[in-house]
Amino acid sequence: MVATIVVLQGAQAGQKMAVGDKPVTFGRGRENDVVIGNPAASRVHAELRPEAGGYVLHDRGSSNGTFVNGSRVTAHRLRPGDEIMIGGVRFRFETPSGPTLLVDGDKPGRRAAEPAQAGVLRVLITGGGPVGLSLALLLDCLLGQRVAITMYDGRWFRDGDKVVWKTPEQGNVRRQQVVTIQSRQFLRLPPEVQHRLFAPGRYTEMWPAGPDSIENLGPRNIRIAYIEDTLLALANEKPDTIRLMPERFDAATAHGEIAGQHVLAICEGGRSSTLEHFASKFGACDSSMYALGDKQVQDMVLGLRVKSDLPDPMAVLLTVAQNRFLLNSLRGEGFLNMRLTEQETAEAVGIDPAKRTFTECIQSSPCLLELRGNREFYCAGHGALFLPALVKESGLWTRVQEGLQLFGVRPENLTAVTGFRLDMVQRPRFTAQLFPRMGTTPGTFGVLLGDAANAIHFWPGRGLNSGLASVISLARCLAGTRPGSSLRDADFLRHEAVMAMLQYRHKSRAWRQMVTTDADGNACAIKDMIAQGITEGEQGRFDKDADLRQLVERMSRIRSRLAPRIDGMPDDAALRAHLSQLPGEMLHTLLVSEPWDSGSVGGEEVDVEWLLDAPGLAELV
Repeated sequence: MVATIVVLQGAQAGQKMAVGDKPVTFGRGRENDVVIGNPAASRVHAELRPEAGGYVLHDRGSSNGTFVNGSRVTAHRLRPGDEIMIGGVRFRFETPSGPTLLVDGDKPGRRAAEPAQAGVLRVLITGGGPVGLSLALLLDCLLGQRVAITMYDGRWFRDGDKVVWKTPEQGNVRRQQVVTIQSRQFLRLPPEVQHRLFAPGRYTEMWPAGPDSIENLGPRNIRIAYIEDTLLALANEKPDTIRLMPERFDAATAHGEIAGQHVLAICEGGRSSTLEHFASKFGACDSSMYALGDKQVQDMVLGLRVKSDLPDPMAVLLTVAQNRFLLNSLRGEGFLNMRLTEQETAEAVGIDPAKRTFTECIQSSPCLLELRGNREFYCAGHGALFLPALVKESGLWTRVQEGLQLFGVRPENLTAVTGFRLDMVQRPRFTAQLFPRMGTTPGTFGVLLGDAANAIHFWPGRGLNSGLASVISLARCLAGTRPGSSLRDADFLRHEAVMAMLQYRHKSRAWRQMVTTDADGNACAIKDMIAQGITEGEQGRFDKDADLRQLVERMSRIRSRLAPRIDGMPDDAALRAHLSQLPGEMLHTLLVSEPWDSGSVGGEEVDVEWLLDAPGLAELV
């Protein structure tokens, strides 16, 4: 038997090497038959030997291990289609009777004992967050053995026979934010996913039901790290259809692998390197739709990890009544988000005490600065401290303390600080053909999902919901395609329409949470209104009693609207007692920032089922 080793990545992607009746060695040393120029490779890393009519791959005592189909091996008899990882480089083993690198119907990641089958939809997903994992699990539910999914994420690592999230010690700072998932989205995920996610005690229902709610189920608050852990655990349980690759995906060196897929789903977020690589395929974005004059509106939000002592009804009312602070929590624990002015954004920096240099890690990465001794907030990645917290009399830190007081957070219950920069652009399209169909390739379509498609200001709480809606739409479209055939632009027509509707609905809604009108009717950024309130407060141009009265009246009107949907709302006396403890300058800023514009952003929500029928129950059992 004559076999072939095919390189799957790097500049030599697609290159083949015949294997005959002599051993083939792999390693970093120049004496090897296959030289791997990667520091992860040992000098002589592995050897492929012809044995008993077949081929056996042997690890030669390497430091970083030899892997076949994701599992570490010392000696493994290879079968056609097996994928090999040696020194950080991936190869595929082929025989004349087995699959070739790009033959239609090949299923990467299939168990070695299972032959490749025709009629399998091959999907490559970059990004293993909630959006990417939800897509994989929904495709598995709808298509079963008719789909082969390969997922990449550099924030994972292999622990025994499982893929798990890296720890902070491994350089992965997990997101701890609480997110709100609407019933319009979570009820359309696989029942298995719903059951595992919404276990008793894992979620709360802080916010009232609204236009997004269906079947009398309100939105659910749940910690995003728990979502990520649960979905990844479920994906680990489905090795027949989902192959997890704990490494960063590099589109520039993966041409051969991408060209062998039917779909490349880009789920890495707004800063996706894969999206950047294929940006020209999706057309130029337009930022002018989210600009005032000729300047795009951008918000900077300070995220404060807190535990609030207030009950949820009070926290909801305080949040909705102004646009300076937003508390989204799970039984009081979560992030208090503070919208910053331009001046405050300039102050929100880190400082390296050793080098005495400023850092922007809280804004550009963003990093999580954890509380340590002496009430310092420290970024381990950059060796930096949060500067405003060091200068206790600084204007920004003073106003942070006022925000804690507003939401009943004791100083010791502020345990970390992070930051978010927020802006939006209008995308012309969300689906594009990346590679045409060739004799040995099916023709690859790229699809943008999640923040890579619609990065949305989180103030109205639609980011993850928009991502899940896009996943549901794409999965249903793919489930309705012809098995084993190449895809066409027409196969994505309804999905593209759903994405355009989501973009219009959610971004127009988010825009209303970024801008308002001043006293003269001119459009202006909400952050500038906040800056105006701060200036007037510093100049003493306010009346605390009048401002307090107006705030209580505003909250009373909001309470009358929300009371039928939220039990336990505070009365006017409780509101007045709570707010009267705050400085007059802060009350004035809250008043000037205006309440959430829930009237103009309300109304009908985008429903995937307008264009894509719900799968039959048999498909979801």
